[in-house]
Amino acid sequence: MNLKKLTSNDIEKMSYNELIGLVKETNRIPGGSQTIAYISAMSGLQPGKKVLDIGTSTGNTAIELANLSGANIVGIDINENSLEEARKRAISCNLDKLLSFQLDNAMQLSLADKTFDVVVCGNVTSLLSDRKKALSEYKRVLKDTGFLVAVPMYYIKKPSKQLIRDVSKAIQVDIKPLYKDFWKQFFTEDEFDIFIEKDFAFDQLSEEQVDKFCDYILSRKHLQNLSPEAAITLRRVYREYMQLFRYNLAHMGYTVMLLRKKNPDMDPELFTAHPI
Repeated sequence: MNLKKLTSNDIEKMSYNELIGLVKETNRIPGGSQTIAYISAMSGLQPGKKVLDIGTSTGNTAIELANLSGANIVGIDINENSLEEARKRAISCNLDKLLSFQLDNAMQLSLADKTFDVVVCGNVTSLLSDRKKALSEYKRVLKDTGFLVAVPMYYIKKPSKQLIRDVSKAIQVDIKPLYKDFWKQFFTEDEFDIFIEKDFAFDQLSEEQVDKFCDYILSRKHLQNLSPEAAITLRRVYREYMQLFRYNLAHMGYTVMLLRKKNPDMDPELFTAHPI
């Protein structure tokens, strides 16, 4: 991306995903480091295992999983700018031998059947135009004994119609307010059984905390190559997005789900349990 040629209008038209590639934000799976550690431990990752990270963005989940487990990770995304940054970060962490990043579409993966021990799809499935097709692709590339790890975000407080419109515009996806029951049914209706699930709610952040984070991100050296007009627009648009997401996430939670392919030869569990 040639930052010197970017105009204010170019930045105005960018989705949040495109802005991540521009500012090189560390885009994280819901729950960040604690979710990644939980995934690594619960899915039994170790050297020799193969993992697919769907919607890897700038590579945080893939890099952390490789660092924790020594597993081989393939990260895919539709944004080449984000993938370029992911490759640079893998090299800087001396993990590039365990990691590869490629341009690919979650709804039509260019990967062989039954290749991966673990497929991590985070929350990206909620942003796809054909979720069922994507889920079928996850299943196709996953080994029969492997785990699909989904971390769907959902509303735990009813959002306003205006909030839904604003978030849809920011991510350039027409979203609808979904709840946990929707995602449990989606993942288990035809393809998978839940092996482990754990629920979380997002922490409440102040406007000042978000502004401080924005100052940190927008002070990055490479952004000095923007024209003064484009830099002013970026500062405004990025802050607006982040404050919008702060407010939106105050309405939301997420679940870390480890799922396995349905096994028709195995009886269903009867005597289940829950934490007390």
